[in-house]
Amino acid sequence: MAGQTSSPTQHELINWCKGEALDLKHALLLHGVPEGVSREDIEETAETIKALGKVRVRGKMFHPQQQSVMVLCECREEIDPSKIPPEIMPISEGSSWKTVYYTEPQLDNFEEKLLTFLQSEGRTLEDIQGLRSPTKEGNSNPEDIIRAVGDVMSRTNIQPDSHSYRRLRTFSGISPTPAGEETLDNWLEQATLLVEEGECSDKEKRRRILESLKGPAFEIIQAVRLTQPDASPREYIEAIESIFGTVESSEELYLSFRALHQHPGERLSEFLRRVERSLVKVVQGGGLPVNAANGARLEQLLRGSTSELMLLQLKIRERRNNPPTFLNLLREVMEEEGRQSARQSQVSHMRPQRVRTVQVEKESEPDSASRSELQAQIRELRAQLEQRCNLQPQPSDEPFTCPKGKQKQKNESQKNPNPAAEEQHVARTNKVEVPEPNTD
Repeated sequence: MAGQTSSPTQHELINWCKGEALDLKHALLLHGVPEGVSREDIEETAETIKALGKVRVRGKMFHPQQQSVMVLCECREEIDPSKIPPEIMPISEGSSWKTVYYTEPQLDNFEEKLLTFLQSEGRTLEDIQGLRSPTKEGNSNPEDIIRAVGDVMSRTNIQPDSHSYRRLRTFSGISPTPAGEETLDNWLEQATLLVEEGECSDKEKRRRILESLKGPAFEIIQAVRLTQPDASPREYIEAIESIFGTVESSEELYLSFRALHQHPGERLSEFLRRVERSLVKVVQGGGLPVNAANGARLEQLLRGSTSELMLLQLKIRERRNNPPTFLNLLREVMEEEGRQSARQSQVSHMRPQRVRTVQVEKESEPDSASRSELQAQIRELRAQLEQRCNLQPQPSDEPFTCPKGKQKQKNESQKNPNPAAEEQHVARTNKVEVPEPNTD
């Protein structure tokens, strides 16, 4: 009941049309309109729905619960419910406006509804005849029929469209992607999964897709609904992809796939998943046949990867003739990454203990070595000091002999810097005449 009181209903539309003497088949009620919007903007926005024709505003009323304005519009064309979207986007930006229009009440035809339900469940009236209990008169008992229909519903696994589901993330088509919204590739994957695997009807799938769109993306689907009222959910997705997706040929997709390389710090499993995403686009675009996907994936992994050690351990090059599938290859790569990380954690856990042991040994060795070296240097200095003291001149005729030959030569060179003068001095002392050279 809260939902009925918070939004305008057909009952309000009927009462308002009676006060304005307006035909219900040409009346359209817009609610959620801001207060400052002009009459011209309202009419132009409503005329974006081509099925309405010329639109004229007949009245405005403030809605206290929604804190917005309700607008009653008169349309030149008769309202066709199949061509009127549940909401429209204003031409002056802002949030969407909701639409309310009159629909003819339909008679409650139990037999028609029963046949429609049985057809959707893949059953016939014969199945109900077999399930209901026979009566004495042989006629159909309404209680038996209701009980049989309940048995059919309990045996089926298909749930109604109103069951709970995971909503699609919001996509607007604005670049860069705003916070809280989904990128185009992720939204396309989720929407495609909904269309291909969802058990609900096409009407429910279209409604879920519309709920996830806003802004420019919603305007595109709104245009599709106006031109193709019976468009399928698959056509909705194709329209979004054709407008907001990058238009690349099969050759360009293949070249982009062959140019992939592993980034610094990127794990091999992450690079493999990136290769697979690009390969799927190439195959879907017709750049490669499906049976060549495994070989192309393996070749690009060898070409663009920098994890040579892991490729050798997995023997990737030896498997070119029989390339594995994506799931098997990804499982092997992730298992090898797990083993390498386990080994690295063990090595890093043992490494600090070794370092401390080596440091203790190195700290204990220099103490004894430095002590012995200092003692040897002290003894050598003492010996040199004694030698310097013993180098003083002595009265003995015999020259002083140094224990080391180099020291003796050095001393002699210091005492007799001029050998010729020394020879003359020795000759005078011994009174030996030196013969003069013969000039003749």
